[in-house]
Amino acid sequence: MRPRNSVAQAPVDNGKKPRRPPKKRVRGSDVDGNQPNVEVVKVGARRAKWQPKPGKLAALMNLPLDVLFEVFGHLNPLDILRLARTTKEFRRVLMHRSSMSVWKNARDNVPNMPDCPPFWTEPHYANLAFDPHCHECGAPGVRNVDWRIGRRICAKCSKTCMVDAYHGESVISGLVPSKYGKRGRLLFYRKDVEEVQKNLHLLAGSDGLEAYREERRAFVKEMETQAKALEAWAASQAKDRSDQLEDARRDRKTAIIERLTEIGWGDEIEHIPYTDDLSHHKLVKQPTRLTDRIWNNIKNDMIKYMEEMRTRRLERERKALLIARKRTAIGVLRRYKIAQLPFTGVMPEAVDFCSFPEVKATVEMPTETEVTEASFVDVSSRMHDLVNSWRTHIHSQLRARVKDNLLFAGKRRASAERVTPDPLYQEYVESLGATIDVKGKKKEVSLSVPGDAEIDQMIPLATTVFRCKTCTPSIGLPGDSSDSEYDDFLDILGGRRSRSVPLFYPKVMGHCCLTRSRTLPWDYFATDDPNFRIDFPMSTRTNWNTHLLQVDEQASKAARTVVEACGEDPLITTATKMDELDPRLACLDCMRWSKHEVNQGEVPVFTWRSAVQHRMREHRPDRQPPKWKKLEGELLEESNQNARNMHIHIFDFPPFADITQPAAGVIWLCVHCMDLPQERECHELGKMKNHLSTIHGIEEPVEDQDYYKDYEAPQGRRPDFKLSDSVVTLQMERPPHVPLPGHGFFNFEDDEDDEDDYGDYDDEDDFYLGNSFFPIF
Repeated sequence: MRPRNSVAQAPVDNGKKPRRPPKKRVRGSDVDGNQPNVEVVKVGARRAKWQPKPGKLAALMNLPLDVLFEVFGHLNPLDILRLARTTKEFRRVLMHRSSMSVWKNARDNVPNMPDCPPFWTEPHYANLAFDPHCHECGAPGVRNVDWRIGRRICAKCSKTCMVDAYHGESVISGLVPSKYGKRGRLLFYRKDVEEVQKNLHLLAGSDGLEAYREERRAFVKEMETQAKALEAWAASQAKDRSDQLEDARRDRKTAIIERLTEIGWGDEIEHIPYTDDLSHHKLVKQPTRLTDRIWNNIKNDMIKYMEEMRTRRLERERKALLIARKRTAIGVLRRYKIAQLPFTGVMPEAVDFCSFPEVKATVEMPTETEVTEASFVDVSSRMHDLVNSWRTHIHSQLRARVKDNLLFAGKRRASAERVTPDPLYQEYVESLGATIDVKGKKKEVSLSVPGDAEIDQMIPLATTVFRCKTCTPSIGLPGDSSDSEYDDFLDILGGRRSRSVPLFYPKVMGHCCLTRSRTLPWDYFATDDPNFRIDFPMSTRTNWNTHLLQVDEQASKAARTVVEACGEDPLITTATKMDELDPRLACLDCMRWSKHEVNQGEVPVFTWRSAVQHRMREHRPDRQPPKWKKLEGELLEESNQNARNMHIHIFDFPPFADITQPAAGVIWLCVHCMDLPQERECHELGKMKNHLSTIHGIEEPVEDQDYYKDYEAPQGRRPDFKLSDSVVTLQMERPPHVPLPGHGFFNFEDDEDDEDDYGDYDDEDDFYLGNSFFPIF
């Protein structure tokens, strides 16, 4: 036998008491009488394997079953279900049939829960009703139960586990539980369908097939009946749960308010608006009871939130104070404007007036300073100077707008490929001091930028016509600086058909679209600022601007022909002078030839403004030069008399004195609503008097005291679609291509009973005007 190693290790000085070496153990065969000094140690049994310390409920299974069942009967079904999944002992006991009373007692602890359906077991019922996991993939958080098919299925699994519009639906309909999916189609659980089809296949041709079908139909019917009751119970449970959570949130909010009130935030809480209510705060709307520990954790955040609420309250109070001061300032403006009636120049509205530095400084004085009407005494004494300064400012804006339009028009013309320039355009460019170079295949226009003095001379001319993008339908995007693409597109078709009212200086300065915006801000209904709000139609006031104005080149060409037809110089004649002359012009291109006289026909009569609009609306200025005839003497008297007769026939009241501005013109505004949120658009005189009687109780209104004429008149804020109110009969030589009386086109005889004239035209179809046919787009 090999000797055992008996060498001991040297002691190590590590600050610890050295351990005593263990006693030697010898085998029984080594013990004999020759070794009397060796200690004999007997080998005993091995130490038991280590086991974890048993918990406090480890002895629960040692209790009698009746005691266990009594304890389990006070739990909920979900607790019993989870308990059965902890250990094998619990599962063996709770899943046994003898434990049925435990499940029933637990179910009775749930209010109003229906009894377990006969086709389910109690554990299956509890699992379906309370365990929120997918029955296919086991995904957690599946809250919805499909009671009609008896399963919880997540959205991902439903795409594969459910079949809709099944090809064998007519066979299995009524044999497999189903539910309604999207668009009212029936959905079946795939495994149920496969199982039923398998059984039908096995029982095919046997006597038990019909019995199986009856059994399945009864099962499906019973399941649908149970599903209705279970769905109602689930809905009530969800509502009860929602009410419980809401009560918990309300209690938490009340507790937080009490804590905040104790530290001095009670008054501030009362001034919090609904939009910033504490119930919307993420730390308040939690359904958790507020404890001292939780309050200490959220206290700093809640104090920070209350400081923010105080800052917002001060901002709201400051804003309300400024609105009240603006009302006072607007009252000063209204008194000044009413005293200036009738207007001889454009007047600022509330937004521009409150933007004056002098007015703004008074309105924005410190909060502790009281602002009354007396605070605006200096402003009232300087109103004439302030208004004139504002007019100079907006005129400079108009000048800049015209300059930009001229530059853009020059660049667009320069890129056009034309060998021969347009004679009218060439004359127009030369009048501006520009030059036209025709070299090669392209026309290059070197347009020098006019100076401010030249533009100021050009703006008042009757040949400078403006167009409003809001009043003119356009294909371009809103807010574009020009309608170049739209104009180019219509140039290809032969010209633009404008339905807008031509705008001339100085009336264009008072055009309503320059101070109105149809785009409502997000806080339109949340503010009562009279500075910008208009109630009807819902819109907002803006600072005076020119971004919607554009110089209308085609209309300017048409206006030039009208001015020349009146015998005036288009380079110096202003729109104001044309209004003073008030000429009448007949459009010879719209001649309606008589059916009885060879060289006789009727022509419509227009004012000079309506003549420009008529030319743009009914004709193409670039197709042929216009043919105008200025009416004088007997023709003018005949025109005025025909206008009176037509007005009496249409409106059934005596003739008006002024032919150019009839009483029915949409040009009247209310003095009492001026610059207020209830101010409305222009009305006819009859409607304005009705407004004064109904709203303000004024039965006998006085002009410039109760109502006034809009500064923009006679242009008007609405387009007048009946441009001509009169006709005259002219003696002219009938053109060769116009059929003679009694003859139609292509040598057909004219029908005496036909009331249609060759000159009649319809806006919706092609019409015959004088010398040409014009298709309407």
